[in-house]
Amino acid sequence: MQVFVKKDNGLKRLGEGKVYSKGQLKLNELDANIGQASGIQQAQMKAKQLMNQNAGVNSASIEAGKADGQKDSMSGEGLELKVPVNATGQQLATAQQMTRNQSMDDAQITFVKDDPSTDTTNESRIIEMRRNSIPFTKKELHKFLNEI
Repeated sequence: MQVFVKKDNGLKRLGEGKVYSKGQLKLNELDANIGQASGIQQAQMKAKQLMNQNAGVNSASIEAGKADGQKDSMSGEGLELKVPVNATGQQLATAQQMTRNQSMDDAQITFVKDDPSTDTTNESRIIEMRRNSIPFTKKELHKFLNEI
């Protein structure tokens, strides 16, 4: 389908594409905000709860200043540390140090679902699809679609 934009008393061609309404759009990845926590372990537990309650949530974030149990007046953007949601105590040690350091209050700690099997499965599916696909030139594909 051709997509046009009305500009300067005429139509300007943008190219080919599909038009979707807002109701047809769906957000697949969702990052939840944990809010306040008294420590990094509690933040990890809240992240697990959020991910278990909502299937669309792939990660949950908290600022280091909000994970130390203190009320901080400042918030902002800083570094980001990604930690698996099923992290061990050793893996949480770095995040714990960030919460204790006052200069790292703006750092964002993100707990992510760790699912390594999904990545390799998708790659192998794509490779298999390429192996089984029939190559078309643009001219052949255009001719085929016009004949349908």
